[in-house]
Amino acid sequence: MTPNHTTPGGIDRRGFLKLMAAGAAFTPLALAGCGSTQQAATAEAAASTGTAADLAGAKLTFVGDDAFAPYRYLEVQSDGSQKVVGLDIAIADEMANRLGFTYDFEPQEFAATLASVQSSDTSFTMAMSSNPEREQTYDFTRGYYQPLVGVLTMNDEVKTVDDLKGKSIACTTGTVQNKFISAVLPDADIHTYDGGDQCLQEVLAGRIDAYLCDGAEGQSMRDANEGLVLGFLDRAETKDYVGVYRIMAAKGASFVGAFDACVAEMLADGTIDSFIGQYVGEDFKWGDDTSASGQPTTGVVTAAN
Repeated sequence: MTPNHTTPGGIDRRGFLKLMAAGAAFTPLALAGCGSTQQAATAEAAASTGTAADLAGAKLTFVGDDAFAPYRYLEVQSDGSQKVVGLDIAIADEMANRLGFTYDFEPQEFAATLASVQSSDTSFTMAMSSNPEREQTYDFTRGYYQPLVGVLTMNDEVKTVDDLKGKSIACTTGTVQNKFISAVLPDADIHTYDGGDQCLQEVLAGRIDAYLCDGAEGQSMRDANEGLVLGFLDRAETKDYVGVYRIMAAKGASFVGAFDACVAEMLADGTIDSFIGQYVGEDFKWGDDTSASGQPTTGVVTAAN
């Protein structure tokens, strides 16, 4: 089935669509496309727990920022229209093909995304780290990507938290980067904005010294703006606040177990690494060790646990 996601050139805001239920009985064909062994195991888990939905023919909504390169961003097509592309879109499209669902992409700023996902059991978002606070409200798959925290400046390369002392710092409101810097440098001059593009403009204009961002997002911004300098903080400094990126949905959303099983399969067969190489870079691939991807959060039932 061809994935169906709207683009900003002709966005169809149909809102949050109701998930199509196929009844209480599931068969090994329930998750067609994720491999025959995986299909049978996941369908068996669904039948015994009722937590994994039959997604064949279902319509979901992918909510998220469309100015978050390289994960989700607008690309001009040959006919002049704009299309949302990126790592997250490639992974979502592949899951849709394997699991048999379609989805619409609904562009929203970060803060609005959290509220939208919380209020709908047929919506999901991506590039989200889990933490105890979020896990009270949301369910998460295992991780599909290991991020770095980046620091964009117009002068010296920032490599440590100590390098940020005395600087004015921009963050996107509510992100793990925002929570990280607020925790480790509570007295710092921190300014929060609704989107990463606003943070970037403050740095480019010289009103803010540093933008604390997702490392791959910072890489894209540096490449597109002459004069920007990008540094990466060591994972040893950020690991307690910035985890692997996961798919997130409302607590109890029935499709999360099926999503998690498919992520596990795509990590194992190299599909996700292929997408990471295409959209982020070879240095960001998992390689032979995907152990840091972890497991889905408590309450998510998946045959890949």
